[in-house]
Parts: sequence; C-alpha cells; structure tokens
Amino acid sequence: MESESDLREQLATCARIFTMQGMLGLHGHVSVYQPETKRVLITPGAGSDKANLRDADMVAADLDGKPFDGKGRPPLEWPIHMKLHAARADAIAVAHLHPPYGTLFAIAKREYKPVTLHSGIFAKGVSIYTEPHLITTPERGEKLQKVIGDRRAAFMRGHGITVVARDLKELLHSTLVLENDALKTLQAATLGEVGTFSAEETSALEKSINIEMVAPRTWIYFSTLEARWDRQPASGKSELFP
Repeated sequence: MESESDLREQLATCARIFTMQGMLGLHGHVSVYQPETKRVLITPGAGSDKANLRDADMVAADLDGKPFDGKGRPPLEWPIHMKLHAARADAIAVAHLHPPYGTLFAIAKREYKPVTLHSGIFAKGVSIYTEPHLITTPERGEKLQKVIGDRRAAFMRGHGITVVARDLKELLHSTLVLENDALKTLQAATLGEVGTFSAEETSALEKSINIEMVAPRTWIYFSTLEARWDRQPASGKSELFP
C-alpha cells in the first residue's frame, strides 16, 4: 500500500500536469482513493491555484464527502469521485475535467470512435451522461456511475469528461489519450471523412498496447516537463473552462 504522503505528492503532480496541458483551470478536480483506509484525497475546488498545488493542499475526505481533519472541503461535485471510488474496485483514481477538445464530444451530436493507436484503451467505448446539470448530490453521482459502468470514461453533456483509472499514472495517460483523440478527430474532419477503428481493431489494439507499461513512461515524461515548467499561463486571454 502506498503511503498517504506519496499519494498526496502524486495527486498534486498529476493536477499540475493537467494544468500545464491546459486541461485543468478554475474548474475541475482529481482524486485518488485508499481502499485500505477508505480515505479519498481530492484536489481543492474552484478558485484554487491548480498550477501551484502542493501535497498539503489536498483534501482528505470519506466516501460521504466529509473532510477528516476539518481543513478545507471537497469541491462541489465531490459525488462524481466518491460514488465511482465506492462502486468500482478499479476506480482508484478519478478525474473530472473540462478539456477543450474532449468537451466538444459532450456537445456535438457525434458518436466517439477511436482514431489513434493508443485510443485502443477505449475499446469498450466512452459513455455519454445526457442530463444537463452539475453532479452535486449522491443521487446524481450514482446516475453517472451507472452510465459509465465498466468503461474508462464518460462525456458529460454540455459539461466535460470524467475518467476512471487504477492509479494516477494510468489516469494521466488515459485522459491525455482521450483529449488527443478528440483533437485528432476534429483536425482530420477538416480534411474529409474521418477514418475510425472498428470494435475488433480497438480490441486488438487494447491487447497489443500494454497500458501498464506505457502509463509509467507517460508519467515520467510529463512529470519531468512539469518540474521545469515556469507555471505561467499563456499571455493574453485565459479560458473560464477548463
């Protein structure tokens, strides 16, 4: 079992990487669960400086969203995380984000189909949560959890995405792959009909590209970049979402 201090460090690093990549900003949050202690560590909510999050900024709460130490509070949409952590043994890490390209699939009436090799990890597809509201109650969290089922992710109508993984390294990799696939689909559409992979092809890709091997490499690469990031957003306008 990884220590809470190690998980705090990993969670803060993951959040900073998502921020560096323009996928996490004023809104959005990431969490990691310790099944042995039934403790959830989650990033603080709207208004927090995601680019400078550190271990101590992580909020520790139970599966009912109640903080353990009275310091800080989970973000408004904590039920997204807690209901997935509670329902799935493989839901150790969860991200709810509003990335620019993945969110387009939560708006456009277009079915998502994998278009790049690494997107074979989404061989089961990506669910669509169609109800237009924030996930602010346990009941709504349960609805989202049922919509995702055993899949890795869901698009949330007019809202953003939620991604589930077995650890933070896998979460980072899967989320970056989904956003890249959404971007590539948009770019390819300007050239004509988009070529997608069939269910049989994505199933084969999922088996051939070992996420347990690839995800740690993704983590090392991006955490190395983040370590020397100057933490400054691009000059000019900043987006409300992500």
